[in-house]
Amino acid sequence: KAHGAAPPADCVGVEPAAASIEQQGLGWKNKCGSGNAGDTITSGLEGAWTSTPTAWTMQYLSNLFTFDWVQTKSPAGGTQWIPADGAAANLVPDAFDPAKRHAPIMFTTDLALKFDPAYRKISQRFLKNPPEFELAFAKAWFKLTHRDLGPRARYAGNLVPSEELLWQDPLPAVDHELVGAEDIARLKTEILASGLTIPELVRTAWASAASFRGTDM
Repeated sequence: KAHGAAPPADCVGVEPAAASIEQQGLGWKNKCGSGNAGDTITSGLEGAWTSTPTAWTMQYLSNLFTFDWVQTKSPAGGTQWIPADGAAANLVPDAFDPAKRHAPIMFTTDLALKFDPAYRKISQRFLKNPPEFELAFAKAWFKLTHRDLGPRARYAGNLVPSEELLWQDPLPAVDHELVGAEDIARLKTEILASGLTIPELVRTAWASAASFRGTDM
């Protein structure tokens, strides 16, 4: 769901970094209503794309191609799109008030998937082939939530995929003896005797440490 319950200028305070000290760490201050839930303001666009936004369905793509879309304004003044001629006006339940219902929405970027020739071809293929779409989405989501979070060897649980993926930057298994305390002491001596200046040593050490993460171990 997108959140744009009211005009930001009327409700939202300064950015968190410029907020008063007692507001630090609490995010954007919203003085309208409860400041959250049905009064939430983030993007300034308001609504949900499907009638079940917390469940996986093909409704996003089916809505995109089923309806003609007309431009409208969110309560916050953002430009978004709803089905033309009042179609599906009560399709989407309100996220907080069971007595309210709404039309689905689309962003301008969503409509690009319908009107751009190249993206339309891809979108229609996915709409006609739900299993293909589900697998592609699952792989994209897995990459989004796992990239740069450490090596594959640290994955835990029974949902770890058996496939080794290129973006995981797989490294070959260690097939040699690792350096020990004596080796480290000898290397330190050789480095100090190398003739490098202190600034050169600092820059080299920083370049090495800057790319190190504890999760790489």
